[in-house]
Amino acid sequence: MGLRRRTFLGLATAMGVAALTGSNSELALARDSGKTLTFGLSANVGNLVYGPSRGAAQFIVNQQLHRGLVKFDENGRIVPALAESFEAVDPSTYRFTLRDGLTFHDGSPITSATVKASLDYLANRSVGAAIYAALSTLASIETPDARTVVIKLSKPNASFLDYLADPNAGISPASALASGAANWIGAGPFKLQANDSGVSLTLAKADTYYDKDNVALAGIKFIYYPDSTARTNALIAGDVQMIDFVGWEDFDRVEADKKLVLDAVPGPFVYMLFNTERAPFDNPKVRQAVAHAINRENVVAAAFYGHGTPLNGIPVSPGNDRFDPKMGELWTYDPDKARALLASAGVAEGLKVSLLTSSTYSFFRDMALSVQADLQAVGIEAELDAPDWPTYTASKNSGKYGLAVAGGAPSVTGPVYLQAYVVGAPASSFGSYGYNASDIVAHIQAGEALSNDAAARAEYMKAVDIIRDAVPFLPVAQRSQAFARSNTVEGFKNLPGFLSITGTGYMLEKTSIR
Repeated sequence: MGLRRRTFLGLATAMGVAALTGSNSELALARDSGKTLTFGLSANVGNLVYGPSRGAAQFIVNQQLHRGLVKFDENGRIVPALAESFEAVDPSTYRFTLRDGLTFHDGSPITSATVKASLDYLANRSVGAAIYAALSTLASIETPDARTVVIKLSKPNASFLDYLADPNAGISPASALASGAANWIGAGPFKLQANDSGVSLTLAKADTYYDKDNVALAGIKFIYYPDSTARTNALIAGDVQMIDFVGWEDFDRVEADKKLVLDAVPGPFVYMLFNTERAPFDNPKVRQAVAHAINRENVVAAAFYGHGTPLNGIPVSPGNDRFDPKMGELWTYDPDKARALLASAGVAEGLKVSLLTSSTYSFFRDMALSVQADLQAVGIEAELDAPDWPTYTASKNSGKYGLAVAGGAPSVTGPVYLQAYVVGAPASSFGSYGYNASDIVAHIQAGEALSNDAAARAEYMKAVDIIRDAVPFLPVAQRSQAFARSNTVEGFKNLPGFLSITGTGYMLEKTSIR
C-alpha cells in the first residue's frame, strides 16, 4: 500500500532535517537571550503519569520534558526527534535509528531497549494510553543493536508515525512504567527545576537535550491560572508573557492591546461521553436521544461566544481525501425525535443522570449548562458534577459519571483518529466508559490498510454508519483555539486544526524573547 502524503513527506525529509539540525546552532545562539518565559497555564498538571491523556495543559508540559522518536514541526510535518532517521521498510514495518549518546535528564542512557520498554508499556490495554489504538496492532519490536528499533505491525497503519508524535508518546525511563508512577524525568528540551504544587512549575533548559544549541530560552515558568479571565488579566498586566486557552470572551480584549498577539486557529472539538456499563446509557436508543436533544448552535453561542462551528456528525480535518462529507451529517437537532426514542427505550420522564464537567475551563461548564437545559426539555434531569481538572480526569477515566463533557484534539488528521474516541475507557482515555468498539475498529483498520482513497472511504463509512446508530461518543462543536503572547515573544506558532492541542507545545522549543 502507499503511505499517506504526510508520512511520505516525513520519510522523504527525515534524513535532510536531521542533517540540517546542527547547522542552525549559530543562529540559535545569536538570538539566545538567556531569558525565562513566564507562561500562564490553564490547569494544574498534577502528577505527570505516563500514557493516558490528561488534557491540553499536560500536553504542553509533556512536550517540554519529554521527547518521542518523532515530533511535529512548525508545518505539522513528522520530523526526527530521538530518532535521527526513520524509514518505512514496508507498509507494516518501521525502522528507527536513534541519535548517538542520548540520555534522560538524570544522565541515564536511552537505548533501543529503553524505547522497546516504553512502547510495550503503552501497548498494554490496561494502561489506557492515548496512543493505544495505534499500538493495538503491534506485532513485535526488535532491537538488533543499541541504536536500532524495528517496529512491526500486524496490519498497515499509514498514520502510525503521527501517533508516535503524540505528546503522550515520549520515551520514558523504567521508573515511570507503572500505574500512577511520576513521570518528571524525560529527554526533552527542558528539565524540572521546581514544582510548587498547585501554584507553578519551573523548568530549566536541559543540557542533556540532543538539540540544546537550538533552544533559546533559559527556562519556562508555568504559573497556574485556572480562571480564564484571571489568565488574560495576568497577560495584559505583564505578569506573564504567554497564555494558553484564551477565553473566547477575551478575544477582543487581547486583539485591542497593541502589545499583545492573539494566535487563534480552528481545530479542537468538544463532545459527550456515556457510561455504557450501566443504565440508562447502556441502551443505544438513549444515546441517540441525547444526540437529537442537544442544540449545538446554543452550545457554540454559550460556550464559545460564537467562535466555533456546530457538529452534526464526525469532525473532519480540511483537505484529507479519506473523509466523506456524509460523515458530518449523522444527527439533527430534533427534540420530538429525542422524546420518541426515550419512550421507545422505555425511559420515563424525570430520568435523573449525572453530568460530569470541570470547573477549570469555563467552556466546559458553559457547555454542560447548555446541554443540561436541552436534556431537561426532553425529560432528562442532569445533575452537574464540576470538580477541578485532576479530579475530572480521574472520574472520567474511571467511569464515575453518567454523561460527561470532553474535549478532543487528535494527533492524526485522517478518519483513523476515530479509533481513540470509539474504544471505551479504560483502554482509551478518550472514549466512553466500557464501550466495546470492536466492530467499528475492524472497519477503520480495514480502511487504513487500503491505498486507494475511494475504497478506504467506503470502509470508513461502514464504521461511521455504526457510530450513527450506536453513538459511542457524541461530537457537539468544533471550536477556535487560541494562545496569546507579548509581542516580545518570537518564534512561537499555534499549529492549525487538530494539532493546535497536540502539536503546538513543541513550538516552545523554538521560542525566544526579544
